[in-house]
Amino acid sequence: MIEQKTYSPPSYKTLSIPSPGSGGLNIQDLEYQLSENQSPYMKNMMMKNGVFGKRYGQAIKKTFDSNILAIGKYMGNIILHINDKLIKYDVENDKTEDLYTGLKAEKGMFINFNRMIYYLADKYIQYDNKECKEVEPYAPDICINRKPDGTYSDLIEDYNRLGSAFKNTFHGDGSSKEYHLTDKDLDKDSKVTCEVDGKEVTAFTVDYAAGKITFTTAPSKGTNNVVITARKTDQTYIDSIMKNKYWCSYGGQNNSRLFLAGAGNAIYYYSDVFDATYFPELNYATMGNGEEDITGFGIQYDTMVVFKPTEIYAVNYYFQTDEDGFSEALFSSAILSSGFGCDISRSISYVDNKLIWASTEFGVCLLVQTVIKDERNVQKISRNINGGTRQSGLLQEDNLENAIAINYDGKYMLCVNDHVYAWDYQLTPYSTDTSRPDQTAKGLAWFYWDSFVVKDYINLSQEILYVNDNNLNTLTNSLDDFGEPIDAYYQTPMFDFNAPDQLKTIKRMYVQVRGDKPSLTRIKYITEENPTGEDELENIIIYSRLWDEFQWHTWGWQFVKYALTFSRKCSIKKVQLFGILFRNNEVDKDMSFSNLELLYQLVKAVK
Repeated sequence: MIEQKTYSPPSYKTLSIPSPGSGGLNIQDLEYQLSENQSPYMKNMMMKNGVFGKRYGQAIKKTFDSNILAIGKYMGNIILHINDKLIKYDVENDKTEDLYTGLKAEKGMFINFNRMIYYLADKYIQYDNKECKEVEPYAPDICINRKPDGTYSDLIEDYNRLGSAFKNTFHGDGSSKEYHLTDKDLDKDSKVTCEVDGKEVTAFTVDYAAGKITFTTAPSKGTNNVVITARKTDQTYIDSIMKNKYWCSYGGQNNSRLFLAGAGNAIYYYSDVFDATYFPELNYATMGNGEEDITGFGIQYDTMVVFKPTEIYAVNYYFQTDEDGFSEALFSSAILSSGFGCDISRSISYVDNKLIWASTEFGVCLLVQTVIKDERNVQKISRNINGGTRQSGLLQEDNLENAIAINYDGKYMLCVNDHVYAWDYQLTPYSTDTSRPDQTAKGLAWFYWDSFVVKDYINLSQEILYVNDNNLNTLTNSLDDFGEPIDAYYQTPMFDFNAPDQLKTIKRMYVQVRGDKPSLTRIKYITEENPTGEDELENIIIYSRLWDEFQWHTWGWQFVKYALTFSRKCSIKKVQLFGILFRNNEVDKDMSFSNLELLYQLVKAVK
């Protein structure tokens, strides 16, 4: 009797990736050492509504005749600096209104403070939703109880850095005609005004060099009944305010004062309480070494954080009362970090209850806490996409110091050149455990996008509006950029299936695809022997099913409401490493995955 041989079918194992791509891009680690949900090669993808797919689309909201130099928001409207004008744009009704004419065609800074919007450029403009005009600096009352001859007075207010006007208040003695001011060398031929007993008086002469006012008739006797307003310009003082680039509102438990910095001197200046027209001359502080200027502000809890290129300071508010019962607000500072700083001023943002910013040396950093004595209060979080000699990334970008950060939809998006590096902090929030900072940073999901040019932006009613030359653009849920296709791709890690000493045969691939959007996905199989990839002949296609999104070029008889699993026979034999590249470059077509499985077999040991 002939013995019959029995054949057992080959046994296959399954590698399952339940949420492919959700770990983001990682160009720091080797392609075969990544987490299963990360990617060594990814562009224009993101997690959207809980599903991995194409990023936002882009559309033009409004085109203007000339380039937009700066953008701000106020009372539900947009304020724009275009050419020499400030223009209000009503987005809802698509209407524009000229507010002010006479500016230089150079970018300035919008400031929202105390129920107004200000614009600091070559002029200082204010707008209260009714009138747009140049700011009239507050004229401080330098002294009271002053004698006409100037031999005695009580100082009560500081000179205003912003303006030239100041007041002296005198006790009229009924006989003196000459009144000596606190300052000499007044602005020649400038306007001097006098009030006696609350009424304006015009019968007087002015000795500008001597700082002396001579009345035709001696003012009456009274207590602080003579008020003289004169002007003396100190251009250095004015420039110390007008040349600043960064602002912040802060007052400890409130936002009562306007802070300005960035004039090139490592000094911040702050206004009087709720008054952006008055910057007392003594309201300033120097932060650290004067060789490095302040590059921006941030608020964390009740602390104002002041950034410089290589150090960070914490400023806190306190109230002090002296022996005579006189009280004043003071601001104390202490260094937070002497190793980390911020030289990308427009990268500073408040994300998930923490301050975040970027540095051209370290990449994106995060302030864990403001405890001064804790040496781990700053952590680097962009290690996955910083790049290096093996592959270029964020730190190899040209003009990185000009990057702009957008905080939107649970994502911190750092825009530089025409690229975006986006951290999905809702998907992968930063852990407060700082004992393993590199491992914590490795677990953060960063996504890389291209074809994004952002020169300025605002967040208006949960909509991002951003500037590119003369266009005001917006993010959309469409699958195109201004009608052009979004080139998107995603590559899995190079899998060794936890058996680096074995050759494998990859039998099948199962891909679960979102079914409620039209999509088309091209596939390449990548191995160590064929790093450029082998094309899968059969694409994955999902057709349109919604009539309100109907387009002929996405029409087909098959439609899916939820998700559809596609199977592809790979038949990749005897390889050590295996990866898959998915790509889409089609208008109005998504590329979205929710699950990926590979059926494989261990063949034999590597010799």
